[in-house]
Amino acid sequence: MSAENPNIVDDDDSLSLVDVLNEQARLQADASAVLGDSDESNCTYAKGYIQRQALYACATCSSTEPAGICLACSYQCHEGHELYELYTKRFFRCDCGNSKFPESLCKLEKAKDPVNIQNKYSQNFRGVYCTCARPYPDPEDEIEDEMIQCVICEDWFHGRHLNATVPEDFHEMICTCCMDKHSFLWAYQVDSPSKSFTCKLFNICSLQNTVVHFGNGHWRTKLCRCAECKKLYEEEGVSFLLDPKDTVQAYEERGKMKTPCMSEIDLERRALSQMNRVQQVELLQGFMDLKTELQEFLKGFASSGRVVAEEDIRGFFSRMEAKRRERNFVPQYFCK
Repeated sequence: MSAENPNIVDDDDSLSLVDVLNEQARLQADASAVLGDSDESNCTYAKGYIQRQALYACATCSSTEPAGICLACSYQCHEGHELYELYTKRFFRCDCGNSKFPESLCKLEKAKDPVNIQNKYSQNFRGVYCTCARPYPDPEDEIEDEMIQCVICEDWFHGRHLNATVPEDFHEMICTCCMDKHSFLWAYQVDSPSKSFTCKLFNICSLQNTVVHFGNGHWRTKLCRCAECKKLYEEEGVSFLLDPKDTVQAYEERGKMKTPCMSEIDLERRALSQMNRVQQVELLQGFMDLKTELQEFLKGFASSGRVVAEEDIRGFFSRMEAKRRERNFVPQYFCK
């Protein structure tokens, strides 16, 4: 607050509509990153086992076998159904309308094989995650925690269930089970560079196993590319680790590049597709309430010429939060 005039707010204590718009742009960029490289209009079945795409599992149409559907089928064939968001998976072909859905046909792609034999399924397709095998968000879990995806099995884990300290800055994680299954990865837990030009796997026996591997943005480039190691990666089904296009970061960057001019309506639709029906209704109701309240709130400042201060914004959102709790809205959850 200015000492000379108490009605004038210093720049450091004020927020503008630019700040609000910047935050909205950030949220829209996140939505386009997750779904931008997936096709929302056409079933991806004809494209085969796609390198990476957004996937969903339908609890409404669930059978005894796990199944996954693409983004377009979640809109066109399973609208109004209870869907499990699986984020992205690699090398998966859309199951919608095949033998896993005996009572429903795909509206977008009629001719499909009964089974996609190369698809891989995990507990995620039943709507549970982590070593605790619980749903996400979990209505019985009041602990706010970040979910982290293993880059190999692509299951999601609570940070507190990894039995390791989660670093502040990391790009990818490999869970304990995958580290044990692919033991050659222990060789890359050593930070100091090797003084010889021999394959790193020759040093694996001298390493002390840790629990979880957290990799920076360049750890994959350190993987040995000698003929023997490439053969090993192929045998263990992890050759994708050598492909820079495989990473979620690369997928998200492609999504951002494909949707630079996407309309706000399309972005909101894509963001909504990541939520179940209850969350969608709650979000839309909350958005309408926020829009109305914010308009009324800003009118007073516009008419008086006052600058909106940070304390004003904090007070506004505190009141909105109190109203939200009165309506028993589901708490916000986090996902990485």
